[in-house]
Amino acid sequence: MAPRVARWGRRPYAAELTRGGNARTDTGMHLLFLDESGQLSERRFFALGGVAVLDRDWRTLRDLWPETLAVHGWPSDREVKWHGIRTGEVPPALADAIVATIAISPLRCYVALLDIQLGLTAEPGFFASDEDTYATGLMFLSERFQLLLQAADDVGMIVVDSRFREDDARLRRFFADLTKDGSPYSRLDRIVEGLFLGPSHYSIGLQCADLVCAITAAAERGNGQARGYLRTLLPRFATHPASGELEGVGIKRFPDQVPRERAATRLF
Repeated sequence: MAPRVARWGRRPYAAELTRGGNARTDTGMHLLFLDESGQLSERRFFALGGVAVLDRDWRTLRDLWPETLAVHGWPSDREVKWHGIRTGEVPPALADAIVATIAISPLRCYVALLDIQLGLTAEPGFFASDEDTYATGLMFLSERFQLLLQAADDVGMIVVDSRFREDDARLRRFFADLTKDGSPYSRLDRIVEGLFLGPSHYSIGLQCADLVCAITAAAERGNGQARGYLRTLLPRFATHPASGELEGVGIKRFPDQVPRERAATRLF
């Protein structure tokens, strides 16, 4: 017998979304916080990435973050950003401590590293405009988030650092189309509603996303301090469930400078 469908005719009732025919009462919600690194207008290199946190693990991150700030006398309402670490505005001891805090927090990291110059030659359709480039990174991260949600049999939402009102509106429209139609490789049916946008200084999750994304991007460009921090953070990055491979999962480079063996690492 086909599942009953709500009167708008698209989704089964919640009670139908079950394991083994029994209604679930333990569905979790994952939050994926995203931020960016690099200037799209420079048309050279751009990174988009962040952290995924399960709802019931959120309190652990929420408690660890202010505790670390308080130990180092840093105001709780003042952001800790990679730019401040790089310029010395954030004291080195606090920088080390906040990266270590992320490394012990119950979260999973994802970063898409986009080589725009190479992409304009190798994959021009993905980099035709600044908006296309951002959409490419968001597509890769949404696909990987969908895999996490499928593995956990949960649902999730994506929270993005707000940019400008016009840009935010375009992002919402793009993401609405993406979740409706899916990507070339994945249905994104476990990501609820649409993008949620907000200022990072009100969000611990977005500040974590800024640090993870910016540190990974800076390490890719050869910054020694960032490489050291990235080594600390690597255990928190997502890996392939079968092979344990990091490349293409927690860190996605596009286009690939050296083609990878797809049989062993294919995700989709």
